Amino acid sequence: MTISVIIPYYNPDCNSETDRLLIRAVRSVIDNLAGVCDYEIIIVNDGSPSDPRVDLLPEIKYIRREHGMLGAARNTGIDNATGDIIAFLDADDCYYPDSLAPCLKVMQETGTDLLGFGMKRIIVTDGELVLKPSSERPAFSKPVTGNRYMCTHNLPGSACRYLISSALIRNNNLRFMENAFIEDEEFTPRMMHFSKKYTETDKPVYAYCIRSGSIITDVSQQMVETKSADTVKALSSLVRFREEHISEPHDGLDRKISYLAMDHIRRTLRRRDWRNAINEQTGILGSMGLFPLKCKNCSVGFKLYSLFSRCRAGLSLLHLAETFYK
Repeated sequence: MTISVIIPYYNPDCNSETDRLLIRAVRSVIDNLAGVCDYEIIIVNDGSPSDPRVDLLPEIKYIRREHGMLGAARNTGIDNATGDIIAFLDADDCYYPDSLAPCLKVMQETGTDLLGFGMKRIIVTDGELVLKPSSERPAFSKPVTGNRYMCTHNLPGSACRYLISSALIRNNNLRFMENAFIEDEEFTPRMMHFSKKYTETDKPVYAYCIRSGSIITDVSQQMVETKSADTVKALSSLVRFREEHISEPHDGLDRKISYLAMDHIRRTLRRRDWRNAINEQTGILGSMGLFPLKCKNCSVGFKLYSLFSRCRAGLSLLHLAETFYK
């Protein structure tokens, strides 16, 4: 078994800290996989003006491409990957020590085509990040189809939370949206829909490092509007995908789409201009058949949110709740 780990790299300001984090990410892969299985590390430079110190990064495949954002970089990595398993790692994140081997072992022993694992958010300060291996033995769920899983679980959106059979990606021509944010939320449900044998563990494997100046911490009005437009783009793509596969079991996909529509409303209600924005966004969702919110496999909380979102007074209460939550 061979694993390809794809790491997109984008450093428009030629920041030395970004390069330091990339080295940390690469080392976390090597420390996890050396002596465990064959592997390749693919770094995709997504149009950065300069190159990282690749001479400090052993055992890598380095590719340059024009800027197309995270989805495009990952697609380039997929096109150049040769492994049986594909994993995505962002350049400022890393893996916990000794965490990948048990997951790879389960994939090989059970023949699963998709394995999900825990992700832990870490607020990064100026200090050095020290991650300790867990002494607990990970427990894995019984394999189920991706559709069945989505029927009863809120699907984690990040593509970095999975080990993916390369056959699952290539046989279904899975690719990310390019030149857009929210690319994971559009990719992951389609990937899960095609999975015939999915298993997961809650054990943290992926360290999701949040630092100031990153995209996730950008709350400018321009970024808010951009992410809103890209969420609509992702939802529209998923609705088209569902229609193309309407003859297949898709109730799990329906549930994911409905929850993503609810999340879009929640983010809209947190905006400073929420009164005007909510009218526009619910109108767009309505044109796609996604508003009023509905889902036959949804939770009680979803049903209550759906009920409140149907009137102006209810939206005002939800806005207050989202402001407090934020």
